[in-house]
Amino acid sequence: MLTSILQAPATTLQQQLSVGEVTSVRLVQEFLDQIERHNSNGMRLNAVISVLDRNLASETANRLDEERKHGKIRSSLHGIPIIIKDCIVTGLELGMPTTVGSHCFARMRAKGNAQLVNQLIDGGMIILGKGNLTEFCGLKSKDTPIGWSAYMGQTLSAHRLPNVADEKQPTCGGSTSGPAVSIAAGFCPLAIGTETSGSTVYPASCCGLYGMKLAPNSVSTKGVFRLSESFDGVGVLARTPTDLALLAEIIMKKKVLSEMAPYGLASRRVCSWAELCVGVVPNDWGVAHALGKWRREEVKRAYENVPLVLKSKGAKVKYPLDNLANGSSLSVGAENLGTVAYHEFPEKLKEFLANFEHDPGVESIADVIKWNEEHSIISLPDPYNTQTELIKSRDNDMTEDRHRELCDMLRRTALEKGVGKAMQDNGLDIILAPSDSTLVSYAAWARWPIGTVPLGRMDGVGQPFGLFALARGGREDALLQFMFLFEETFPSPPGPTFPFE
Repeated sequence: MLTSILQAPATTLQQQLSVGEVTSVRLVQEFLDQIERHNSNGMRLNAVISVLDRNLASETANRLDEERKHGKIRSSLHGIPIIIKDCIVTGLELGMPTTVGSHCFARMRAKGNAQLVNQLIDGGMIILGKGNLTEFCGLKSKDTPIGWSAYMGQTLSAHRLPNVADEKQPTCGGSTSGPAVSIAAGFCPLAIGTETSGSTVYPASCCGLYGMKLAPNSVSTKGVFRLSESFDGVGVLARTPTDLALLAEIIMKKKVLSEMAPYGLASRRVCSWAELCVGVVPNDWGVAHALGKWRREEVKRAYENVPLVLKSKGAKVKYPLDNLANGSSLSVGAENLGTVAYHEFPEKLKEFLANFEHDPGVESIADVIKWNEEHSIISLPDPYNTQTELIKSRDNDMTEDRHRELCDMLRRTALEKGVGKAMQDNGLDIILAPSDSTLVSYAAWARWPIGTVPLGRMDGVGQPFGLFALARGGREDALLQFMFLFEETFPSPPGPTFPFE
């Protein structure tokens, strides 16, 4: 029963709750026990920065169990625990600080919950913990590893194996490292992340999960740490696409949801592959040369098998979709997504600071840099003792006119010469690409939703890999319909075993 709880999708747990096989009190205790076994002990995954006090978790779960007994079901995820990325503000009543992986923020007092946290609570979900992340969502330094924060250290993959050198171990990706690892390791069945360009879907893929970045502005970002206004969105992670859909329904803006999917995101409307047209780029498209895994025989074979299977199932497939420029082409000279984020971040940081009680010593990006320097022993520990990205953002000299011009230009390029044109010319519903590829850059510039689906695990140490899947703007529903069919056609590869031994 224990393993079935820790590795079960949320929908399965909800069915067990509905018939009285298990209670929410039991769920939170089992998940907290697993966190205790393998977060700072056991495998030492460092996936969770803080957890809900065990007594408070039990009280919350018991209250939700009582509501269930009296017929009050707040949502399809009533009584289900969740872990959220620790860049989403939680109020003092939950007893978990909001650190963004930084000692500077860890000491601050939040004024209240982020709006999406309140939506989760209103939906009857239990905020069980806050996940580790790449510090400042990756905008601290180029010198720090993905998944590392000064506050918590290095997040490790739940797929790690004993007696294997660190450099050969599977990676967990980032910056939403902790939430992704938390699901894979059995700390929770669902998680929330954030994404500028790949920060949710990449770690989801590295951990063998389904994941989706919801389009910017489809979810409230009040109380959410963001690098940019132009690109950032909230992401959802789960073991199954149905779980993704149910979680997205709780946090998406009601107007957006009602216009897109009046019958709900989890309802099946596409019943066969014959109703979809899918474009598949070549297996090494948009992938850095250093990521040689996409040329490994077993990975290449699994990738190239996808369009063959989709065709055999009746889908209309364009393969190879070879007229789509690499996402790295979305730049003008040295100006690109990164330089736009450098320009936008100082203002986003000020907005985020407004969620905390006023600290006269930290009011701007310059103050954060200074605070880190003054507390370098904890904030800039060797060998990760630089702040290259924060400094670039502080010192950026892009004008507002140039910012508007560049954003307009590259958004048009992404749509009129990139994914928008490819969709239009080929009548596509979905574009598929390797799950390390620059398709995330197109999604960011176009402000379209992007997801990931699990495909396999590499021979040897078993690193999971998958596919990125892109849908048009405002079509999270189409992305999920694709995922529903994909799950039926390509069963998920085995998850990690060591956390459950």
